Amino acid sequence: MSRQLNHLLSELAHGLLTQLPAQLVAVAVAAGLGAALRSRRRRRRAGAPEVSAGTDVR
Repeated sequence: MSRQLNHLLSELAHGLLTQLPAQLVAVAVAAGLGAALRSRRRRRRAGAPEVSAGTDVR
């Protein structure tokens, strides 16, 4: 039992040390990309003319 628990803890520690940093980097890149796209969209809309109520928006 002790050997199995030791193996489980070792695998858990190995997974946390190898996979967690990679996942955190991926999340940070995705969040940064999303923020950049939202900022770009806001800047473009700020310079765009007002759309009246009866027109088709695309």
